[in-house]
Amino acid sequence: MKILLSNPGAGVYLGHPLAPLTTWKIGGPAEYLAVPQDLEDVYKILSHAYRRGRPVFFLGRGSNVLISDAGLPGLTLHLAKSLQKLARQGEVIRAGAGVSLPRLAQAAADWGLAGCEFLAGIPGTVGAAVRLNAGAQGSNLGQLLKRAWVLTPRLQLLEFAAPELGFAYRSSLLLNFPHWLVVEAEFALTAEAPPEAIQARMRDFLAARRASQPSNPRSCGSVFKNPPDGPPAGYLIEQVGFKGRRCGGAQVSWKHANFILNQGGATAADIKTLIHQIQETVWVRFGIKLEREVVFLPEDLNMPSREEARHPGG
Repeated sequence: MKILLSNPGAGVYLGHPLAPLTTWKIGGPAEYLAVPQDLEDVYKILSHAYRRGRPVFFLGRGSNVLISDAGLPGLTLHLAKSLQKLARQGEVIRAGAGVSLPRLAQAAADWGLAGCEFLAGIPGTVGAAVRLNAGAQGSNLGQLLKRAWVLTPRLQLLEFAAPELGFAYRSSLLLNFPHWLVVEAEFALTAEAPPEAIQARMRDFLAARRASQPSNPRSCGSVFKNPPDGPPAGYLIEQVGFKGRRCGGAQVSWKHANFILNQGGATAADIKTLIHQIQETVWVRFGIKLEREVVFLPEDLNMPSREEARHPGG
C-alpha cells in the first residue's frame, strides 16, 4: 500500500520490507518507509512524523546496521536515492547525505582531486560515514571533512566545522545524537592530480580490500571496532576459535573473522547470538571488551542519549 504526502514526490509506504535494503539482507518490515526526493521532502516527512510522536530511523545503503526480525516501528527514512547533490568548487566537494562513498570517490577522481581513493570500496553513504567516521587502509573521512550540516528533531539545520565533531577512530560526537540527521557535507581535497593516477590508487585500494575481506557481499562490513590497546578484533576472534562458527544461517567468515556472513536464511537473532558469544568468549580469554561497530535497530536508537536530550537542538 502506498500513501502519498501533500508533496506527490514523497512516497510513504506501509509495511515495506527492509531486508532487501540492507547489505546483510536481514530484518523485518518498516511500519512506514519514506523515500524523500529532496531536503524539502525530508522536512515535511519528519515534521509529520514528529508531530504524531512516531519513532524515526534513518537508513542509507543498509551497511553497518542489523535490523530486528520484527522490523522497525514508526517511520524509516530511506536516503539511498535522495539527497544526491554532488558539486565541486575548486578543491572542495559538497555532497548530499545520500551520495554513496564509491560515487564520491569516483567523482573526485574524475575531477582530478586526490584524497578520496580509500572510499571506493566502502558500501555506505556520506551521511552515515560522517557520523561513524568511516575509514579504510589507515585513512578516515574525518581527515577530509571541512564541515557538515545536520537536521535535528526540532527541524533546526545546524552547521558544524570538522573540529567541532570530535572525530576519533570509528567515532564522532554525532554518535551521542542518534536522532540527528546529517544532510550534507563538504570535503577539502588535495591539489589536482592526473585522473589516471588517482584511478590507479583506487584500483590498488580495491584490490587490497578484495584480498583481505570475504567475497560474499551479504555482510555489514566489520562487526567490531578494533580495541584501542591490543590486537585487532579479527585476530582476537580467530584466536578464540570462532572462524567459521555458525548459528543458523549466519557464519563467521573463514577469510576475516571480523565479518559475519549471511549464508542464506540468517536472521537477526542468529547474528546477535554470534556477536554475544564472541564478545563473551573474547572477554573471558583476553579480558578485552569488543565494542560493536554495527548498529542494532531499533534497540540502539530507541531513546535519545543524555547529550541529545539536553542539547538545544535535540
